[in-house]
Amino acid sequence: MVQKITSRPGLFIASYTAVALALGALVVALHGYDLLLFILIWPVILSAMLVPWRMYLILIGIGVAVTAITTPLVVPDLNQSMMTAVAATTSALLICESVYRVMRRQRSMARAVQESEARFRCTFERAPAPMALTDFHGRLKWFNQHLCEMLGYERDALEGRIINDFAHPEDRHIRLHDALVATVDGEASVEKRYITSDGRVAPVLVKGTLIRDAVGEPHEILVIFFDLTAQREAEAQRLAMERTVQETQRLESMGALAGGLAHDFNNLLSSILGNTNLALLDIPAHAPARAYLEQVEIAAQRAAEITRQILAYTGRGQVAREVIDVRHLLSDLKTLLDAAVPAPVTIDYRFEQEPLPVSFDRAQLRQVIVALVHNAVDAIGDDAGQITVTTGERLFDADHLPRDTIGADLHAGRYAVIEVRDTGCGIDEYTRKHLFVPFFTTKRERRGLGLAATLGIVRSHDGAIQVESAPGQGSIFRVFIPIVQESPEIKTDPAVGDVLPPVVQSLDDQASPVQSASAGFAPAPPVDQQSAAHEIQNLVLIVDDEPTVRSVTARMVEHVGFTTLQASDGAAGVDLFRTNADSIACVLLDVSMPGMGGAQALQLMRTIRPDAPIVLMSGYAGEDLADRFAQLRPSGFLYKPFDIAELKACLQGAIRKGVRAG
Repeated sequence: MVQKITSRPGLFIASYTAVALALGALVVALHGYDLLLFILIWPVILSAMLVPWRMYLILIGIGVAVTAITTPLVVPDLNQSMMTAVAATTSALLICESVYRVMRRQRSMARAVQESEARFRCTFERAPAPMALTDFHGRLKWFNQHLCEMLGYERDALEGRIINDFAHPEDRHIRLHDALVATVDGEASVEKRYITSDGRVAPVLVKGTLIRDAVGEPHEILVIFFDLTAQREAEAQRLAMERTVQETQRLESMGALAGGLAHDFNNLLSSILGNTNLALLDIPAHAPARAYLEQVEIAAQRAAEITRQILAYTGRGQVAREVIDVRHLLSDLKTLLDAAVPAPVTIDYRFEQEPLPVSFDRAQLRQVIVALVHNAVDAIGDDAGQITVTTGERLFDADHLPRDTIGADLHAGRYAVIEVRDTGCGIDEYTRKHLFVPFFTTKRERRGLGLAATLGIVRSHDGAIQVESAPGQGSIFRVFIPIVQESPEIKTDPAVGDVLPPVVQSLDDQASPVQSASAGFAPAPPVDQQSAAHEIQNLVLIVDDEPTVRSVTARMVEHVGFTTLQASDGAAGVDLFRTNADSIACVLLDVSMPGMGGAQALQLMRTIRPDAPIVLMSGYAGEDLADRFAQLRPSGFLYKPFDIAELKACLQGAIRKGVRAG
């Protein structure tokens, strides 16, 4: 009633005015008191003016009116009537003031509750994290829009639902209520997975707080959800970056070690292989010792192949890049691969119709394909099975690069993809992690660099390898190689079988094909030595800090018909060259020497005689050496260890260049 009066004071004032005028008219008619009419009217006037601040003035007017009307009728004495009226008015004032204060306090409390509720609702909705208010059974009573966005449902779909219904089936036994009951302060957190509307599994940290009623009994739970998806992805990226850094550091260390070993080892092999070649030339074919020396020569060549595998793994192998078509190269290999695969195994070829031009070393790309096919043959074993070799083109943007690759970092662009799929035994997780570790093998009778060399070759050509496999489900090896814009040079290689290792060998025992010249240093066609000797003297200067290499190289050079000068370092070689510049037909110059190295010695020799044929020798390999000395215009590059035939071809090519330049 009071609330209705305060909410509609105008209606009450109008009604009160009508009643007051009626009562005043009645009093005047009975007693003729004109003053009473004013007493009845003035509270109406003041109430109309002051009603927004003091509603009790209306009630005072009612009290005064009632007192003024009834008192003269009951109490004849006017003085007593006035005292009674004052007392009644004062009582009415106190009562009305108390009522007003109570009403104001209630209105203030109601307004504060409304403001608090609005503030809480605003905070709840604008909170950066998904929040919900649930009962003890986990039923949603109140939640914000972020929870809808996290789970991927509309608000109507979540109303009244139990939040645990959206949890992953394996995590539904993890309940926040149990954790809250076990705590003293009424706060707890659990971590569980939720399944969103699109089927995505979202890891979430759930924090809850008990909300108690007026008597201290818990009756609701305030729940805050923290989506850990971005955090987990960032952690995965961090771990992947750490693994990449560790792999890079390991490769750098392996590269430095392999390079040093290869250099020293190849110097030793140069001496062994060179002396063996010379000895075989002097021993008759029927001599018993010849078979022993031939075995030594084979072992030395095998050791040289192992060093090439090590360099290939580190990405520092000897390469001669050219733009070739992957599809065409695989077509050339079909006959060889079909012949090398056992009878129960069949190969299905699925090639892209369009050319796939890549910048790759032709022999090393063949080695990669053969290695992957032979790995598939090993996986199938003696059972019947099928190998599928597929080529294709993939276009990747920055957000959709292939995952779980190993090798070089892939970037957005076009890639040629070589896929080798088999129906073999598959690869377990442990083996998959160690698949590209040097000298790791699952076969006791085999050893070698295996797939590690394949990875090194692919990495050195800016490519990567992806492996998909599971025990009993076969394996898929994919090689991603960047496509170049140049048109590929289509070549047929009739001697492909001569440069490839036998496919029937173990993959772990495979070796890189032997190459006689590095990229950019292909020797000129052989010429007749005597015709060259008529124009330039047959004197060859050999500069090498290794006495055994220098000695055996000198004997090999002398064996092919030249005379030699020898120097043990760059400075001595430059002095000898300056003294005999007009008589020297060619210079064999080692790259790595203490003191003055091969690069500085070559520059000084060029200043003395710009057209002098100078061949660089090194136990290292790689395109970096070719690029490093390209501006110095060497006449050739001789990779250690080398045999007499390679040495002779390199000398003749360098001399031919010198003759043409002269």
